[in-house]
Amino acid sequence: MKDPNNIIIYRDSLLPRSETFVINQALSLQSFNPYFLGYKKVQGGIDLPEEKTCLYSQKISSRNNPDEILWKKLGTNPKFNRFIRDVNPDLIHAHFGPDGLIAQPYAKRHNKPLLVTFHGYDVTVKDEYLLKQSYNIRQYAKNQHMLKNDPNASFVAVSSFIRKKLIDKGFPEERIFTHYIGVDLQKLQISQSVKRENAVLFVGRLIENKGCEFLLEAFKKISAHSPETELWIVGDGPEKKQLEEKARAISTKITFFGVKPYEEVIRLMNRAKIFSVPSVEIDTGASEGLGMVFVEAHAMGLPVVSFKTGGIPEAVINNETGLLVNQRDVKGLADSLLTLLQNPALIEKMSLNALDHARKNFDIERQTHKLEDIYRSVIKQDTTKN
Repeated sequence: MKDPNNIIIYRDSLLPRSETFVINQALSLQSFNPYFLGYKKVQGGIDLPEEKTCLYSQKISSRNNPDEILWKKLGTNPKFNRFIRDVNPDLIHAHFGPDGLIAQPYAKRHNKPLLVTFHGYDVTVKDEYLLKQSYNIRQYAKNQHMLKNDPNASFVAVSSFIRKKLIDKGFPEERIFTHYIGVDLQKLQISQSVKRENAVLFVGRLIENKGCEFLLEAFKKISAHSPETELWIVGDGPEKKQLEEKARAISTKITFFGVKPYEEVIRLMNRAKIFSVPSVEIDTGASEGLGMVFVEAHAMGLPVVSFKTGGIPEAVINNETGLLVNQRDVKGLADSLLTLLQNPALIEKMSLNALDHARKNFDIERQTHKLEDIYRSVIKQDTTKN
């Protein structure tokens, strides 16, 4: 068998800033040359190498155009077909379940194996709620059986939690790989010249399942026992206004930063003492797949205080790299935060453990080598079938 060469990474929208993990993983590949394929650009998105990227439209859009929907219904697109023929990839790798379904007919037409990475909502959210979302997601909810039953499709779960969810949904266990994506440790360097401040940091979308409301409730107790402690909230979302109103009634030490560039988020991680995103599972089923932001916080030496939900216990080792309590336990959350705030030696111990955990289990270079082994396994299986 020839050495693997080109692969195509499919993402319908190329590429949101929130998905740095996709580009970081692709650019960390050593034995494979990544090319990128998708339907549309994203406002303020990540820059991709033009010579290795094929977009159906250069228009910036967050919605499907009518002609785009038509091509998706047909399961073919001349521009995509030409690109795939020219690149001649050994494998097509799609991120998120709905994108896997869109990429599937191209993998079949060009006789290429398909690998689909599942990150979270695409396997945790109940179908009844998926059917109320965008065209891509609705189609996925209706037709995910086509992926499950495709012998040339394999699947990557970003955590053991996601793997179990896939199996529960009927995806074939023997074709699921569990793989932590990893973070770029070279970009996550602690500056020892920066003094840590008495601050708890939250980074995430201001939506129900990220649990910011529970953190604000816990901060009432923090303010009473540690009045000098600040709470920094980075992110935006539909719940921002009501969270700001709630915060004003709790403390003047709560700051909403809005959305910040990745580099500024890292600087805030360098300044804070504790990281807390108390994610919960909500009625839709949405839950944290793994939570790369917890790994990034660990890589910046931050112990984490959160809830035991979803894949968080895989990113955060309870009582070693942070403190985890049962979801929606506001008292437990507050007590855990105070335990760390009042015990500098424990913060220091957990900080060192967090760094070690991130370096051993989430170094993107090491993790991408493992992904390349998955690629080789999938390609070899496909070659054997053919």
